[in-house]
Amino acid sequence: MKSMQLLLGLCALLAAPAAAGTVEANPLGKVLELMTSLESKITAEGEAEEKAYKEYVEWCDDAATNKGFEIKTQQAAKAKLEAAIGKETGDIDAGVSKVEELAASIATSESELRDATAVREKEVADFKASEAELADAVDTIGRAVALIEREMAKNPASFAQVDTSSMRNIVNALSAIVDAAAFSGKDRQKLIALAQQGGQDDDADFGAPAAAVYK
Repeated sequence: MKSMQLLLGLCALLAAPAAAGTVEANPLGKVLELMTSLESKITAEGEAEEKAYKEYVEWCDDAATNKGFEIKTQQAAKAKLEAAIGKETGDIDAGVSKVEELAASIATSESELRDATAVREKEVADFKASEAELADAVDTIGRAVALIEREMAKNPASFAQVDTSSMRNIVNALSAIVDAAAFSGKDRQKLIALAQQGGQDDDADFGAPAAAVYK
């Protein structure tokens, strides 16, 4: 654009003397001077534009290189983040699975605890019932012993005649004693049952007599 303006200016300068009808001294020298000046300006502008173009190209190359590095860096960061996300996702899945496993284990433990508690409560209830029965039996036996001791003190000769070779005789004698002592029907039944049970336990402990005993 500037070169075109210089050419137009040069043409105007060459045409001006002819239009005015004036002839200057050495006009060719003037033309050469103008052309030399124009050449210098055009050359300088070309060199400046070439320098600017090279600088622009270098800037573009540097920018492209930097962008390439940035892209690689961002891609590496992206891959790293994706790997971290994958790991965290795996950890979350494992955590969820562990939570579900623990929840199932807790539910099983709670069920077992309820069952064990129910069994324990039943055992406690059975123990208390057995304890109450045992205490009642001890009380009944204690009162029976006191009664027998009192009756023996009154009539020791009658007790000396009791046949103690069999549990049945002992039970019958005990029954007669409690009847004579006006023991209550309930206490009498308890005492007789305890005596019979004691006889069965003794038979089980000692076993049946050998056959040679009866020969």
